[in-house]
Amino acid sequence: MVSSYFIRSVLFIFIVYLQLPCTTLSNSEPEDITIDVNQAHKLLHQGHTFLDVRTVEEFEKGHVNSEKVFNVPYWFYTPQGQENNPNFLKHVSSLFNQTDHLVVGCKSGVRSLYATRVLVSSGFKSVRNMDGGYIAWMEKRFPVKVELKYDEL
Repeated sequence: MVSSYFIRSVLFIFIVYLQLPCTTLSNSEPEDITIDVNQAHKLLHQGHTFLDVRTVEEFEKGHVNSEKVFNVPYWFYTPQGQENNPNFLKHVSSLFNQTDHLVVGCKSGVRSLYATRVLVSSGFKSVRNMDGGYIAWMEKRFPVKVELKYDEL
């Protein structure tokens, strides 16, 4: 039987591990890939483009309101579960140059971190992940926009 001391020790190590900063995918990836929501807000006011990587349905329910906002889902929900968008990089590359300044966001900041890492590893130079995602954006009471469908008018 496993002792309670062992279980507590393993749990403690796991919690400490979760508190460690995330490592990057490669040595060429910038260390400051993730920014907080306040920094994201400031960059968007300075002209950066917001790339929302949530599903179309999530995006339409509400998204960051900024001058330049695009929605390219990083993954989709299917009957089989969650699946990566096979055209994500191709679609983003058709919209933006690798030197464009992008702030990437999702619901909580996890999906957008994966998307940001894909973009950076593919040669995009100025891409930042918005930590906390749309949830953090709304908690700060920053401007949001809701897409109304024609039949809802």
